[in-house]
Amino acid sequence: MDFPKLPLINAHCHLELSNLEGKLPHNKPFFDWLTELRKQVANWTKEDYQASYIKGLELSKKANTSIIYDVGNQLSEPHSPLPTPHSLFSMHEIIKQPLPPPCTPHSIYATPPELVKQAVKSCVKAGIPWSIHLAEFDESDKFSDFLEIFSDEPLLVKNGFIIHGNFLTESDLNFMAKNNIALVHCPQSHEWFGHKDPDFEMWKKSEVDICIATDSLASASSLDLMEQLKTLFRRYPKAFTQEEAMAAITTVPGKYLKPQSFSP
Repeated sequence: MDFPKLPLINAHCHLELSNLEGKLPHNKPFFDWLTELRKQVANWTKEDYQASYIKGLELSKKANTSIIYDVGNQLSEPHSPLPTPHSLFSMHEIIKQPLPPPCTPHSIYATPPELVKQAVKSCVKAGIPWSIHLAEFDESDKFSDFLEIFSDEPLLVKNGFIIHGNFLTESDLNFMAKNNIALVHCPQSHEWFGHKDPDFEMWKKSEVDICIATDSLASASSLDLMEQLKTLFRRYPKAFTQEEAMAAITTVPGKYLKPQSFSP
């Protein structure tokens, strides 16, 4: 089937982890995986992170990705000219310490509430969608707990990305759909950790915007969005039509990241 040549948009990636390709275990609990990741990068220098970042950019360009929403916490994006996609959103991912804007929070279990709010505000100020890893492993990091952080400023919880979201409820998804909050699914990373099957039917019924992204090479085998779609269709052949899947890497994330044009 032929599709229009729309820009490919990767709505979630950690480019600075690209040199961890093939070095971390599959089907392990997240915190066991994280412990191994920390061992692998324990002796990395700033130059090592930059080299890893550049590798990720080069692989993304080779895969014809035009727009990337990247999150990293090592300030590893080099300032010299690079073989970048058409648009690169380099977000500083806050874990325990403040970072220069534009920032985005990692999660509600790793990022203190005041820093979650600070990061989201920095995105709103910059006119860039925020993102957060949420409801990925179990029901401990609930969407309602995220909303509670903004109980005094509820209007901030708009125009963002929920990453993974495997344990979102129907009411969570309905709220997201009404407030321009997209759900980002990373097929190879999902398979890597052996997460439960997503409730695609509930996702689609809610009319929430669904994006497909790569995550990092620390938990995926490719930064090629078309390879992510192949994994998606291999595992869940009836979850999406081909048109819906292509929209999840083009026009849907484009509503949030605002590429200049979708013209062929």
